[in-house]
Amino acid sequence: MLKNIMTIISLCCTFAFTACQKVISLDLRTAPPVYVIEGNVTDQPGPYQVQITQTTGFYAANTFSGVPGAAVSIADGAGHAENLTDNGDGIYTTNTLQGVQGQTYFLRVMIGKDTFTATSTMPSRVNLDSVYITSVLNGGKSVLVAVPALINPPAPKIAYYFFDQTINGYLDKTLYYGNSQFTAGQSNSFSLERSSPDSTLHIGDTVQIEMQCIDQAMYTYWSSVDQSATGQGPAYPGNPVTNLSGVALGYFSAHTSQVKGARVNE
Repeated sequence: MLKNIMTIISLCCTFAFTACQKVISLDLRTAPPVYVIEGNVTDQPGPYQVQITQTTGFYAANTFSGVPGAAVSIADGAGHAENLTDNGDGIYTTNTLQGVQGQTYFLRVMIGKDTFTATSTMPSRVNLDSVYITSVLNGGKSVLVAVPALINPPAPKIAYYFFDQTINGYLDKTLYYGNSQFTAGQSNSFSLERSSPDSTLHIGDTVQIEMQCIDQAMYTYWSSVDQSATGQGPAYPGNPVTNLSGVALGYFSAHTSQVKGARVNE
């Protein structure tokens, strides 16, 4: 089962009332700032990066300042640990760490008196054979879309995926994620189809797809982002389900990474 949604930077809640109405006053200016931590380790050569920012007030400009001066470390299940280099503006990078499939990684972030931790296990890679272009119906209209060519692992293993699609050098803001729960051992037929019927590829376009094999916790994170953005499911309304401990937003992901591309020809 694979899904795609449009990411929404600013989320809002709409409340519908059928019989009565009540005015609710929210003091949006007094919400305390929250740290946002986004960390990644892949099976590709490093360095890897952890970014730390902080939320702002509801009425403040939609900018997120980096948080310097944190103590950030990543360790693995084999006993290796590394303190990340503070590059300023909230960017922290590894020096020698190398991501390995099947290994578990432990993130630790200390900001003043606050400590945040997270664990992520890098799954085995499912091979991305290629990317091909095909025509599908979207809203009754034929559109050209990209399809990742891969074969899902056999049962009982379940693979979890996340895809980034770049078209002519511009990142598609649609969010694509999914799993192989109901398609074990089968060839993938899921297309990276944008929601608008007018969002078709054109002759001469170049498409690049990064496929990440992620763990179940990261799948839960992206699924909760989906539910929060679309206003559906048990995670709505609320923040995405993070694998970070403590009061923080974001995620820590150890995943494989493969990139393939295609050109739209006649």
